[in-house]
Amino acid sequence: MPLLELKQLSVEQAGKVLWQDLSFSLNAGERLGISAPSGTGKTTLGRVLAQWQAPTQGSILINGKPLSEKGYCPIQLVPQHPDKCFNPFRTTGESVRDAWSPDKYWLEKLRIKPEWLTRRPNELSGGELARIALLRALDPRTQILIADEVTAQLDAQIQAEIWKVLIDESQKRPLSLIIFSHNKALLEKVSTKVWWVDTEKSVSTIKNNGLS
Repeated sequence: MPLLELKQLSVEQAGKVLWQDLSFSLNAGERLGISAPSGTGKTTLGRVLAQWQAPTQGSILINGKPLSEKGYCPIQLVPQHPDKCFNPFRTTGESVRDAWSPDKYWLEKLRIKPEWLTRRPNELSGGELARIALLRALDPRTQILIADEVTAQLDAQIQAEIWKVLIDESQKRPLSLIIFSHNKALLEKVSTKVWWVDTEKSVSTIKNNGLS
């Protein structure tokens, strides 16, 4: 049984249909890369999968069951602009501890300085916030992590280190990844499957590029 199943999912935003009758499945431990130009709806799709907003129609199943609206969501999104997922009036550490209590091991793995967790979001850079958002999303209960340009603000060395952590987790738990990026070389390197969005159609359509 697939870990994730989308069945005839349709999504509208501001009166525009972004996705229509979208159906696909994702197995545990798979890493799905999706390449799409800006404005095609990939960020909105991530928000829908993580229950940040509701689809127009269709269903999202985890292990064959509909996503519950109660409790911790097993699909976690780290958005392109990570400040959007933090309360500006609380420290980032407080926000992380709302989900779980990572130890020093995780701070070192994600190159996070402990003092960053004592600060509010507006006191940190985008790259620092992205790593803290990843830390929170890597709660042991997370089964699918959606990474939306999550390392785009980091230098090449730290990007490589972060992706090694995510790939190791995907193989160990297993943790499935959905990776949105404009960097096709990155997607081909870190994904087990890469899809692209067809922009010639009136709504977004995902197609497999044949990679496995």
